[in-house]
Amino acid sequence: MKQIVSLLLLTLAIGVSAAPNAEPSITPTNAPSSIALHDQFDAPQTLSFPATNVTLLTIADKKGSEQIAGWVAPLKQRFGKRIDIRGLADVSTVPRPLRGMIRMKFQKIQTYSVMMDWSGETVKAFTYVPDKANVLVLDGRGQILKRLSGAANPQAVQDLCAAIDRALVNRAHTLATQ
Repeated sequence: MKQIVSLLLLTLAIGVSAAPNAEPSITPTNAPSSIALHDQFDAPQTLSFPATNVTLLTIADKKGSEQIAGWVAPLKQRFGKRIDIRGLADVSTVPRPLRGMIRMKFQKIQTYSVMMDWSGETVKAFTYVPDKANVLVLDGRGQILKRLSGAANPQAVQDLCAAIDRALVNRAHTLATQ
């Protein structure tokens, strides 16, 4: 019964808070419990749940990557180290012989770690929207609390900030009651 009520509340929250860029009908509502990929520096990266922080996960292919900065810059400025900001690149369409070149381009462009999904299986698990930036807020359990796609706009960034604020308050409450 508790799970049904939680699912109903989540469904209502998604429907009520959906911004013009929102993708409320896309499933799943939970992230994979563990992701293990290499970044552009060929360093192993993992994202697993449960986690101690709220996570902002950006997912994009080449075209969508042009929209990432519009989301990340204001969120990084507002939340700083209070949230875990992670990037996931869909590079599954890159032919194997060109992967080294693409990895080097990423190294020059992005100084922060971006998980490289060469198979496309991880991005498919999130049911992301191709050719657009996909921005997800995940709580410590890996539940997707908010999902937006496309270019950032002031209202959508504000909605995302509100979702992160709620997740941080819930996380603090959970830690206080443990």
